[in-house]
Amino acid sequence: MIKEKFDLTKKNILVVGGRGYLGRRFCEALHEFGAKVISADLPTSSRAAKTAVDAVTLKGVEQHDIDVTDVSSVKRFIDGLLEEVSRIDVLIYSVTAKSTDFFAPFTECSLEGWQKVFKAEMDGLFLVTQQVGRSMEKINQGNIIFLSSMYGVVGNDQRIYNDANLSMLYVGNDADTSENKEKRIYSHAAYPAVKGGVIALTRYLAAYWEGRNIRVNCVSPGGVEHAGENRKFVQQYSSRVPLGRKATVDEIAAAIVFLASDAASYINGHNLIVDGGWTAW
Repeated sequence: MIKEKFDLTKKNILVVGGRGYLGRRFCEALHEFGAKVISADLPTSSRAAKTAVDAVTLKGVEQHDIDVTDVSSVKRFIDGLLEEVSRIDVLIYSVTAKSTDFFAPFTECSLEGWQKVFKAEMDGLFLVTQQVGRSMEKINQGNIIFLSSMYGVVGNDQRIYNDANLSMLYVGNDADTSENKEKRIYSHAAYPAVKGGVIALTRYLAAYWEGRNIRVNCVSPGGVEHAGENRKFVQQYSSRVPLGRKATVDEIAAAIVFLASDAASYINGHNLIVDGGWTAW
């Protein structure tokens, strides 16, 4: 029966970035469908309080610490996990990073800020996937899901960020200057660069593991509802979406559950865009 294919019972699912805004809901949703869920992320002591609220109290979710930018941390964690669970059926990589100049104009962005995004979202993805991939090769079975973005597919519409409060909300500073009274902010170039790379790597790995029964896909969300975003930004964003709104966290989590399940057993090398139609016009 088709319904049974969505059952995740007996699957060991590792969510890297499981204490994040999306990652927490991914963990909960996967657990709802019966999976054994292991969350790995930076220690809560090293994260801003607003991103770690109730992170360690998710029902049925094991919490572990990892620094995805450190080779030894990644290897130590994956080796230890495999001793505990014997196999990782599904890997979900949902790590994000923002520098303090994340919303600055392109010509004013620092190399350090650019590198911070790439270290967490691309270098970390490489290290984790390499370690987990080796274990999947040994059993000729696996399922890997990356988080990309619709901005890995299309260019950013910088106009929607006029008068947005995202800089204060997400990195704790105000991008306004004495010469720029409109509080004009910009979406960082590193974001679409790394997200496009994630999509390309998805296709590369899906082809690389041909004949090994290892599936690799990614999900590319559009903007997701987040408390604290000011009304003007939400309205400007929503006006660009055929469905006329931002996504809910559950709508992205549902895509993750689908790709993690056997209902998606013949989907491989695919970028599932969940953007309400933003990229349709």
